[in-house]
Amino acid sequence: MNKSIITDWQPEYAKIFSKQSLLLHHRLKETGLFERDYLAGLIERCPESNYNINTMGYDPENPTWREGTKTGMSGHDVIDAIERGRMWLNLRQLEKVDPDFDRLLTDIFEEFEGYVPEFETFKRKLGILISSPLVQVFYHADVPGQSLWQVEGEKRVYVYPNEAPFLEQKSIEGIILGLQEEEIPYERYFDDHAEVYDLKPGEMVHWPLNCPHRVENKDCLNISVTTEHWTGELRKMYAVNYANGVLRRKFGMNGLAQNTSGPGFYAKAGLAVAWRGLKLDQGEKIIRKVDFRVDPTSETGMSDIESYAKHG
Repeated sequence: MNKSIITDWQPEYAKIFSKQSLLLHHRLKETGLFERDYLAGLIERCPESNYNINTMGYDPENPTWREGTKTGMSGHDVIDAIERGRMWLNLRQLEKVDPDFDRLLTDIFEEFEGYVPEFETFKRKLGILISSPLVQVFYHADVPGQSLWQVEGEKRVYVYPNEAPFLEQKSIEGIILGLQEEEIPYERYFDDHAEVYDLKPGEMVHWPLNCPHRVENKDCLNISVTTEHWTGELRKMYAVNYANGVLRRKFGMNGLAQNTSGPGFYAKAGLAVAWRGLKLDQGEKIIRKVDFRVDPTSETGMSDIESYAKHG
């Protein structure tokens, strides 16, 4: 883009970026990449390995998910089904699918790196979320750095502290080791301690590493963008949590520090590299069951199918 993507950046934000949650305004809509025709074509081109489509329950304290497929459906039919149904389509790693989104991803992080000199990123990814009115994404935590950008519709986003009791150390370890989903235990009183954002089109929120969050759509179709990234410091935290997970589960250790400097850190970083290199972390990995398909002829936008396994 010729114009800056963020419209309201202030110099003082550089001091708090990634240290506390930050609400900003953006111009993503002006790229033209989020018009219905463009999105429909993108949906049709997106391979099965790069998307998930889910339907979910209603109780955030008892999260239930079902996995679906859009195989054989036109992009417009998928969007129409989502608009009248109860689904959440996550198109992932679009920088590998569409060169325009690859350029947009580069532009986004080059701009942030210009604003925050010490913010040097790698392994950057961009996804699009197309979701039904009134659906929710349950309480969960992500491993990389995250931002959520609203393009169409409105949603309420709850962001919680990245520490116990909101995020137990063993939970983020389990996610990193691939032994559990991103969903983690939630209690309703957590909401009393959350930062709450009613995201509207043209707004985005960036939060500190691993902050748990959950999302409730308003009564409208939602189109959002997710961006994720790594930095040197985030990679250190990953290594520490990975090693702590191994030490906790394989050797029964507790009271594990999360320091990212000093001899203890380097020992844990070495353990993480060795354990991964020797593929010693292989075990019971997550297997999802796909049991519905997008169905534009159904009142709910979906139909049950005979289930099959989807790994990862």
